[in-house]
Formats: sequence, C-alpha cells, structure tokens
Amino acid sequence: MSDNYEDLLKKASGMLAKSNTSDSRLKIPEPDVIFEGKSTIIRNFLDITDLINREPQVIAKYLMKEFGIGVTINGRRLIINRKLSASQISKKFSQYMDSYVKCYECGSPDTVIQRVGRIDLLTCKACGAQHPIKLTRDSKSNEADLEEGKQYNITINEVGKSGEGRTSYKGYSIIVAGGKKGENLRVVIKKIRNGTAIAEIVSKS
Repeated sequence: MSDNYEDLLKKASGMLAKSNTSDSRLKIPEPDVIFEGKSTIIRNFLDITDLINREPQVIAKYLMKEFGIGVTINGRRLIINRKLSASQISKKFSQYMDSYVKCYECGSPDTVIQRVGRIDLLTCKACGAQHPIKLTRDSKSNEADLEEGKQYNITINEVGKSGEGRTSYKGYSIIVAGGKKGENLRVVIKKIRNGTAIAEIVSKS
C-alpha cells in the first residue's frame, strides 16, 4: 500500500509541476499596433484579453487610467486617443499581468479576482493561494492625486456647453478652457475643488 501511495504522490507531483511550468510560461502576444491619425489601434486587443481570461472592459479601463487618455473598444480592437509605442503598451500589459493575473505564490495565470468586503483578492485555481491585489510601483505612482501647479498629459474627451474641454484623469474631472475634443494636451493644474480640477493649456501635441 505504501508503494501505491508513493507512486500516486510522484504522479501527482509530476502533474502539478508540469501544470505550473506551462502556466508560468504563458506570455501574452505582442500588441499588434497601427496608427490612424493621432490614434493608436491595438488590433489584437481581444486576443490578449481572451488569453489572460479578463474582461476587455476592465483592461480597457485600466489602460485608460494608466495612460490618462480616452480609449474605445471597437470590435476586437482597442482605439487609444494618442500615439503610443508598442513597447509602452506591452509594459502596461506586463504590469497588469503581474498585479491582476499571475499568482503571487506559484506564478500561474489560472486565477480569478474575488471581491471580499472592500478588498480585491487574487485567488489561484492551481495552488489555492489567496492574496490582496498588489499594485506595481508604476501603477501606485499613477494613482497619486493631482496636485496644483503640476503639469500632466491629457486627452480631451468632450466639450462642455460653454465650449470648455473636459476629460477624466486619476479620478478627477478636468476642465480646460479652449480644449477641443480629441486634442492631446500638456496642461498645468491651477485649482482643485471637490473632485474637479481647472487647468490651463501649456502645449499641444
């Protein structure tokens, strides 16, 4: 009976090791990037989200927050309202994988995100580990509040009734006098109050 137990243990260990090895080697494909005017289009966006088993809308929102610009899902493509290099996009996908997909214990991407109270837990289906979501250093810095007197790159998403440009950035509504829809701007924050920031244009890209 001990021989059978040892055989089963070896077999199970081998299967687990094989599973973990193949899972940990999962690599997302390089973003298939093209440019149309001032926009960047990821043509294989849904191929990437399908592979890592995450909702496209969730990842689109993550990229919008990280880059501070508007994005739109169009079919299987993602349209970003600014020119970005494939390496810039790949870096953000890698950061997303490290924070929201790969198990912190075994490295397996076979995970799900569960909301427990106010905490998002990354739960691994391979090893059973559960950990609160850890943000990368770059993501943490991107979540810092806006500061008066500092400059930021933004994209105007809409124009208000009075002709002012408007966009959302880092959880704030930003109002820019003279800003036009679709413009990529460098702005300086002049005043912040109750989640709304007033900004002035420094330069246009």
